[in-house]
Amino acid sequence: MNKITSILEDYITNEFKNNKDFYKDFFDEDLVKGVEDFDKYLKRVDIDSIDIKWLVDMSNYHYEYAIFKLSQDKNNETLEHLSKSCQYGFLAIDYGSRSCGCFEDKNPFIVQNKAVFIMSNLLLTNNMDEFLIVANHLIDSLNGESCIIKKGYKQSSISWMILEMVSLYLDKPITLHKLLAPELQSSFKEIIENFDTDDLIEVEKLIYLLCDIHIDIAQQNYEIHYEEQYGEEPDFQGLKYKELFLVALYQLPFEVLVWLKLRELKGLQNPDFKNTPKEFIHPLLQTKLSQLYMNLEKVELNNELTYAKKLIEKLKKQCPDMDKESVENKSLKQTIQQPKPAPKTGRYQATLPKEHPQYETLKADPNAYRTYKEGEIIDNRGLETYDLKNIEWICIE
Repeated sequence: MNKITSILEDYITNEFKNNKDFYKDFFDEDLVKGVEDFDKYLKRVDIDSIDIKWLVDMSNYHYEYAIFKLSQDKNNETLEHLSKSCQYGFLAIDYGSRSCGCFEDKNPFIVQNKAVFIMSNLLLTNNMDEFLIVANHLIDSLNGESCIIKKGYKQSSISWMILEMVSLYLDKPITLHKLLAPELQSSFKEIIENFDTDDLIEVEKLIYLLCDIHIDIAQQNYEIHYEEQYGEEPDFQGLKYKELFLVALYQLPFEVLVWLKLRELKGLQNPDFKNTPKEFIHPLLQTKLSQLYMNLEKVELNNELTYAKKLIEKLKKQCPDMDKESVENKSLKQTIQQPKPAPKTGRYQATLPKEHPQYETLKADPNAYRTYKEGEIIDNRGLETYDLKNIEWICIE
């Protein structure tokens, strides 16, 4: 193991040791002040924006526990808690965004870096439906059409870069006023400028650069984290900002994996890590956690979250208008992928009606051309920026 990644490994090992009571036996019940108290909690007159924060906390706790189980090589339990983490996070952003304007005291709010990691986690676990819904919520918030991350936080370097990449992928501009927009450091700007480059040497160079920056940020954040937990004047409220808000994230350059995933969805070529000698792959991409994500199939979301269901039922009663938007979300989900078997083996092209404003753009998109075997499922992945409900696939050879 590389010296630097060994240090990051030590950080998380110490975290497990110093919080051994939490990691010994972890149940949702422990996080709701006891099962017997939760129903009383829900009987309050009002549900407010703080309850959205509870869903985010649950997402973070399950993620930390997933990484703890990964350190023990208990992969089934790792995936179980990763699934719960993703689902809690999705519910927090989706219902938080849909309940903007519902509460008397203040709107729901999630700190930008936490919200962007939830979005990234949905993408990297191949939950595209939920990823697209969350991505639109976050950009809508920046554009003043929602509230969940307000206008963002200028110091969120990694999460800003990811939002810029997702904006490019969705072809959905961020219209934030330049006085509120961050001034990204040159390395992150370079990623945005080369988002869809065909130059694989440039991609590999930037991957190395991003991984190095991730390590620097992790070490800086651990100093803040350590001072919070064990310093003479610990910041138990966590008021000091940390881009990587969980020690578990130090070993995961998720911004790199998000970039590669978005490129893949756009039909762009990425470096072939499986056939690349180890010495040419950045050590941060060789950690157990990075390897988990790089070889991950879809992680099905856990829809049996008892406490989340109870909370959302109360939210819906207080904010009845939320269901109006849920219809739009359902429509969006239905258009993301429309499973259809290829009638015969051949080369297929995705097309739109000639009078459609996206007709020429789609025609020039390399991701609109694919080879399918007879009976193989045709899908629209990678074409999410187009009018999916009107796309048709025709066999051209």
